[in-house]
Amino acid sequence: MPLKIDTEIEFDLEDLQYDFEDSMETDRWHDAPAELKELFHRLEWNIIDGEHADTVGFIDTALEGDISARTLISGPMATGIAEVGRRFKMDEYFLPEVMMSAKCMHEALARLKPLILAEKSEEVGTVVIGTVQGDLHDIGKKIVAMMMEAAGFTVHDLGVTVPPEKFVEAVREHNPQIVGFSALLTTTMNMQWETLKVFAAEGLREDLKVFVGGAPISQAWCDKIGADAYAMDALVAVDKAKACVTRLKNLTGGAPELHEAMLEIDREREAAKAAAAE
Repeated sequence: MPLKIDTEIEFDLEDLQYDFEDSMETDRWHDAPAELKELFHRLEWNIIDGEHADTVGFIDTALEGDISARTLISGPMATGIAEVGRRFKMDEYFLPEVMMSAKCMHEALARLKPLILAEKSEEVGTVVIGTVQGDLHDIGKKIVAMMMEAAGFTVHDLGVTVPPEKFVEAVREHNPQIVGFSALLTTTMNMQWETLKVFAAEGLREDLKVFVGGAPISQAWCDKIGADAYAMDALVAVDKAKACVTRLKNLTGGAPELHEAMLEIDREREAAKAAAAE
């Protein structure tokens, strides 16, 4: 049976601004055996440093230690790429560094995807997802798509730099309950809004729960453009997607009640984390 390691604790990731030794002194991954705790930190720093030649080796060693693919993605891979995102926002990293880190994530995800798909449960719904027009970045989107698939969704990934018309075409072809817009750059995030406007003009808005995410995206942006849900990571996206196709399935896209229900999921998660930390 795979080792259970808590990846949903609200970690302070300040150590990732410094070096590997600082990371080893933290309590992160404290419930893993010592050798695997060290491996998790090495994987974090492998992604931060963009050392893609070693990535699959770290992944394989973790799998041999009975660590599940889901734990690797939501644990050290997520924290490593989160630090890359922070450095990019703060102009400490530029696109060449981000692309090297992205290559690490691509190598890891290629190795883990068959394992994630093997975990797929019964069919629960359909999702169309893509990176909006003008944006070529897709690491976060790929992680969300993979975790959605493992949760039982059929996912149609449209790729990168997807124009509004292609989203509309995919919605009409696949009839999804959920559509996800990803954007990494502040210069492209407005295309989420523009695509949402096209959905409304085409009479599709009420039939779709619209999710937004990406490095520059926030709950405030979600509120501003009238999207239904902001997903700060893949686990949150899955939780909210499941709610949308079960207890909230009768609410229409754009309904204030749906937006509030998504916010309540965030509040419940924060309360659970606070209780666990006491």
